[in-house]
This record gives sequence, C-alpha cells and structure tokens, in this order.
Amino acid sequence: MQIPILDLNELDSNRDKFISDLKSIFTTFETCYLINHGIDLELCKELQRLSKEFFALSLEEKEEISMLKSPQFRGYSQEGGEYTAGGKDYREQIDAGSDKEALDWDENSPIWMRIQGPNLFPKQIPQLRDKFNAWFDQTSLATLKLLKGFAMALELPEDSFDKLYGENSYAHAKLLRYPAAFDGNTQGVGAHKDGGLITFVFQDRESGLQGLLNSEWIDVPPMDGSVVVNIGEFLELATNGYLKATIHRVNLTPNERFSIAYFLGVQLDKDIPILELPEHLKKESTGVDTDPKNPLLRNVAQNYFKRMIRSHPDVAKVHHSDLVDKFSF
Repeated sequence: MQIPILDLNELDSNRDKFISDLKSIFTTFETCYLINHGIDLELCKELQRLSKEFFALSLEEKEEISMLKSPQFRGYSQEGGEYTAGGKDYREQIDAGSDKEALDWDENSPIWMRIQGPNLFPKQIPQLRDKFNAWFDQTSLATLKLLKGFAMALELPEDSFDKLYGENSYAHAKLLRYPAAFDGNTQGVGAHKDGGLITFVFQDRESGLQGLLNSEWIDVPPMDGSVVVNIGEFLELATNGYLKATIHRVNLTPNERFSIAYFLGVQLDKDIPILELPEHLKKESTGVDTDPKNPLLRNVAQNYFKRMIRSHPDVAKVHHSDLVDKFSF
C-alpha cells in the first residue's frame, strides 16, 4: 500500500487542492509523507549526525544527563528504560522540549507547573544544544502551519487553534536510536498513539516504522526530504473523533535505526475543547476511541503525566510519587 505524499508548499500556492488532499488523507489513511515542509534538510542531517555521536558515547557519559535527574522527564534513557502498553521498548533516547526555567511547585500546586523546565544536553557535544534548538524552532513553525491547514480542512477559521497557545505552550521531541534486533526482541516501541496535536517523524536510512491503517500494519519506510506526519491524541479529542490519532509502532530490524520525532503540544494548563464542526462533519464522527485502561484525558497536564508515569515509572517514583496512584489506570 502506497503512503500518500502531501506538499506543504501547496497550502500557499494551491490552497484548495492542499485542503482537499489533507482531508482525504487523514480521514482515510491517517498518515502521510510531508515534503517541502520548510525545515532545513542540512540542519536535519547535522542534528542526526550529532545524535549518533551522542549515542556512541559510553553509557557512563550518557547517564550524566539521565532522565532520573529531571522532574520534567527530560534527558537520556537507555534501552529498556521506557515502556509502551506494558511492554519494554528497546530504544535509547534523549527527550527534550520547550526549554524554560523550572517553576517552584509543591504537591498542592497545579500539576502543569511540574512540566515546565530546562533540557539536559551532553557536555561532550556542546553544539548539540544549539543545533537542536534551531531545528526545534523550524519544526515548530512547520507544524503550526500544517495545523492551520487542518483547521481549514475541518471547515473552520484557520486560527481556530490559536487560543490553545500562550506563555506556557509546550512541545517536545525525541532523539532516538533503536538497536538491531537481538535475542528474539523485536519491540522498538510498542503500538501506541502519540500525545499532542501533530507528530513529525524524521527518519534516517533504516525502516521499522509501521502504521495501523485500515486494520493492517503497513510499513512506512524512509523517503528522502520528507517527514512522516501522524495525528496525535489531542487532535482526535478536539474533533471528537472525526480525525483519529494514528496508531503506530517501530519494530527492530537487522540494523540499528535512528530517527527524530517532534510532538506539537499546546498550553500546559489548558483543557482540549471540542471544536464546533459543521453538522455534516459531526455526522461522520464516530467519537473518541478510548481505552478504560488508557483513557484520553482532555486536561493537557493530566494527559501528559498519565503517559509519562506509564512510560517512565522510575522517574515518576523519584520526582512525582504522589501522582503515581492517581494516574495508574
């Protein structure tokens, strides 16, 4: 099955076609390649090169920025240090996000205050921070541009999502390395939906990414110059299920795999509203798909902690033990 290709330039040059294509793709296929996205491809390659340099460091050096040191779930986690759907993920990564000063909070503070904070980067590769920040800014602009396209595809004003952004807006990213398959282990990351509104996945050379499309697992191999676009949970919530979050996974292959993922978020203290769609679109909605054991929560900070407590229980136990029971469904 061929993965569709969407050209972001057409949002400016041929808007009607772009909106028609966007709507068709994400109401039938749920993922695509995005080209001409405006993100510097050389910058992407340089960031990928620097991430490989980091992953080649000794474990002792990588653990200097261990996520266990970050109440905001930033920093390095090693293979087997994250869980998805109860299964162990064999990948190592750096998690980083909107880089701000940490806030003073206690157990009585609004929980969103716990999320805002600084990134952790390795002292051995000082240029990684600047390259990441430049890439992060460019990717943020590209995802926000595509988000306006989604608003128009929903027959809403293009600024319909603007009210969700402000001083404490949050997005995050992962620099990822998956090992070659070993000892029968094949789960790079288990089947899941992403948090946030939109995900961009920058693949290197090795495949392994799959999307669950029309009840069938479909390979989404790397394509030069493109990013893979997935819908996140917040866009499913905002459209009351008219758009569905993309279910996907990564299988380990005979070769190691590198990728970078960016997750577009919103203000940490917001609840995700239900957008007022036209009646004919409402009639096509089948509602939000949610699992009682893994519910989608409209409160941004609560949804974040539910996800991170499950993914990184060791970090949660160190920094947020008071929330573990509350978000263990």
